[in-house]
Amino acid sequence: MRFGLMRIAPRGQDIRFDEKQIEEGRNFATKLWNAARFRQMHGPSERQPELKESELSIYAIEVLARLNETIDAVGAAYREYQFNTVAQRLYDFVWGDFCDWFVEAAKTDIFGENAARKQSTLATMDFVLSGIVRLLHPFMPHLTEELWSLMGFGSGENDFLDFISLPEAISLAESLRAKTRSRVGAIYQAVEAGRNLRAEARVPSNQKAKFVLRSNETWAKEEVATVARLLNAESLQIDPKVTAPGRSSVAATKLGELFLVVGETDREAERERLDKEIAKLEADLKATEAKLGNQSFVERAPKEVVEEHRRRRDDFSARMTQLRKARESLD
Repeated sequence: MRFGLMRIAPRGQDIRFDEKQIEEGRNFATKLWNAARFRQMHGPSERQPELKESELSIYAIEVLARLNETIDAVGAAYREYQFNTVAQRLYDFVWGDFCDWFVEAAKTDIFGENAARKQSTLATMDFVLSGIVRLLHPFMPHLTEELWSLMGFGSGENDFLDFISLPEAISLAESLRAKTRSRVGAIYQAVEAGRNLRAEARVPSNQKAKFVLRSNETWAKEEVATVARLLNAESLQIDPKVTAPGRSSVAATKLGELFLVVGETDREAERERLDKEIAKLEADLKATEAKLGNQSFVERAPKEVVEEHRRRRDDFSARMTQLRKARESLD
C-alpha cells in the first residue's frame, strides 16, 4: 500500500486516491518476489558479486547501465523531495528493465552450457537485486528486509537493511556502453514489433510461432537464441537474403524486416495494416524533417537533441523503405 500511495503523491498536492494504484503496488511486490525466487532456484546468491566486463553479456551491461541511470535519477529526485518520482523510476526499472527484459533474456545463459557466462549472469542478477532492495527499502521496508535476508546479502545477524547505505553507480566503459545500447535497443524493439505482429494476427502469446528476420546486421546471429526466447519462437531464421515467406505479416525494425509466419494471412487486412503504418511513418518523418528544416531549432536546440532528431529521421526513412517493399509484395 505504501508504494502504491507514494506513486500518486506529488509534492505539495493532495493525493487523488485510486485503488488501482494499490493493486499495482501489490502486483509490483509479487513481481519482485518472483524474480528473487527465480534467482534462488539457481544456487546461493553472492553477497559481493564480482563483475568482469569481459564476461558480461550485452543484456547484463544494459541492465547495469540502466541501474546506474536509476540510481542517479533517484538521487536527484530525493534532493528535490520528489518522492513520487522516486517511486515511479523504481517501478519502471524493476518491472520493465529488470524483470521483463533482463531476467527473460538472462534465461538463455542461465539454462545454457557456458558455465562462465552463466556465473556472470547470476552475479549480475545478484548485484542488481541487491541494489533494488536497497533503493526500495524506504518504500517497502518489510518486503525488502525479508528479501535482503533470504537472498543472503547481509553479513551477519545484526546486518539489517535499515543500516545499509543506498547503492552507488558503477563504472562502465563508455565505448562498450554505446555499442551495447545500440544492439540491445535494436533487439528489444524487434521483439516488441514481433509481439505486436502476434497480437494483430491473433496468435496467442503463449503459443510458439515461426519468425524470419531479414537483417544485414552480422552480429544478430550471435543473439538468435535470446531473441527467439523473447519472441517465444518455434524457430527464428536470420538471413540478409531471405525472401519474404508466403502467408506472413511483416514489421520494419532496427534489425531489419521481421516476418511472422502464420497459417492463413488475410492479404487485404495485411495491406490495410501496412498502409496505416506507412501513413503514420510518413507523418512522423514529415514532422521531424520540418523541425530539422527550422534553422532556429537547429541553432538553438542542444546538439544532442538535434542529433537525436537526425537519427529519428534516418530511422523513419529506413523503416518506410522496408514497409513499402513489403506492401508491394502483396499487390
